[in-house]
Amino acid sequence: MKHSPALFLLAGLLTACSPESPAPAVELAAPALALDCFRENGTAMLAAHRAGPASGYAENALSSLERLAELGVLYAEIDVRRSADGTLFLLHDETLDRTTTGRGPAETLDWSELSVLNLRDPDGVILEDRIPTLSDAFAITRQTGLVLNLDLKSIGPDTIVDAIHTADARHHVAIIAYSVEDAAAVHALDPGLVLSAPDDPEALARAGVNLDATYLWLGTDPSEAHRDARFSDDGIETSIGLFRHEPGPTSLYTGARDAGVELLSIDHVEDAVTALGGPTVLHAQIDACAVTPVEN
Repeated sequence: MKHSPALFLLAGLLTACSPESPAPAVELAAPALALDCFRENGTAMLAAHRAGPASGYAENALSSLERLAELGVLYAEIDVRRSADGTLFLLHDETLDRTTTGRGPAETLDWSELSVLNLRDPDGVILEDRIPTLSDAFAITRQTGLVLNLDLKSIGPDTIVDAIHTADARHHVAIIAYSVEDAAAVHALDPGLVLSAPDDPEALARAGVNLDATYLWLGTDPSEAHRDARFSDDGIETSIGLFRHEPGPTSLYTGARDAGVELLSIDHVEDAVTALGGPTVLHAQIDACAVTPVEN
């Protein structure tokens, strides 16, 4: 993630460091370094929206995360909420009705009440899976190498960064920031955490966001994939949402990859995996860019 002199200047103006006291080097989380490699190799990784639900696999379920790893999907977008008694758990909706055997608002319940609820797949079939905690998901990433793309539904930067640090999970996550302000708030706490952020690198740099640990969200229109070229010369990676256009032809995925986009956010996991060459190809590309975090 190298950047143009102009962007470095903008970032530098935000840091008051004298020549006698240089700023300490920022320890980038491992996914940021891997994205450099995918850009340089011209390969694209898949990011499964809501952990890639399918028949027999629920949104935000541990079994869905395990399936993604087997298929060669590297990023799993998951949704994080907080129970009434403070447990961070995975659920997309504000209410329990659509995806679980429960009813009503989710965050009014203690974890003891949430933890006994089963998940439903997209067809409404009740599965053995139960609502997982964020800690459960961290455990899966350590076993599989998945990167958790955290969509914060009801918690702020302080809460999620504290949870990541407590679990020693900073090398296993990327955080979705929907605004420049949200991105800056996360990087004020840990400038090495990987962020998905709005596609305005100049504004991000002015706000103090570390562009070396940031990739830019191009939106959900596949025709916007060509805009990756605007950022690639500065060593900035991008992602794009294809999930609103699925199911689609193979070119939906290969077109975004060939335009240079590094992360393709998708719902139809098996279609996307096949379009990009299958699990063996994707696993080989992941292995070629694998980064071993430095242990403290």
